[in-house]
Amino acid sequence: MKQITNSWTLPCTPEQYWDLYLDPEYSRALYQEALGFAAYQVLHSDDTSRKLRLQPKLSLPGPLAKIVGDAFSYEQHATVDRKTGVWTWKMVQPGDKKGIVSSSGTIRISDAGSGQCVRRDDVSATGNIFGLGGLLESTVEKEVRSTWDKEIAFFKRRLALR
Repeated sequence: MKQITNSWTLPCTPEQYWDLYLDPEYSRALYQEALGFAAYQVLHSDDTSRKLRLQPKLSLPGPLAKIVGDAFSYEQHATVDRKTGVWTWKMVQPGDKKGIVSSSGTIRISDAGSGQCVRRDDVSATGNIFGLGGLLESTVEKEVRSTWDKEIAFFKRRLALR
């Protein structure tokens, strides 16, 4: 299992963070425009939970590309507790790719004073392919870190427009 963490100080209050992060238009634009996902579909969304079906564009090493294929998709099941500032999510794989990789995580938002907040992400990823688990976990870590870079930059741009 690979543990992946990072944190950022953002130029907004926790309330402003959640207002933007939970906005349906922000979510759509994040996945389709900023991250370039091939598919994005909202399966469920309310004030405390969200389920998305996502198909990222992946850059996989040869052995993994043969197993995973070129149309890997998953569902993201997430809940938020705005009072504690915690977003909890897990990846659920449908169909024949179920179990290749499992991942879950949290986003924690805390007040940093002076109109700022700190976002801390914790992700656990486990590769479940015999002989290739370590390669898969390293690939997931690389993808997660790349996604974070794009997401945080996009968040700051969208925040500046508000």
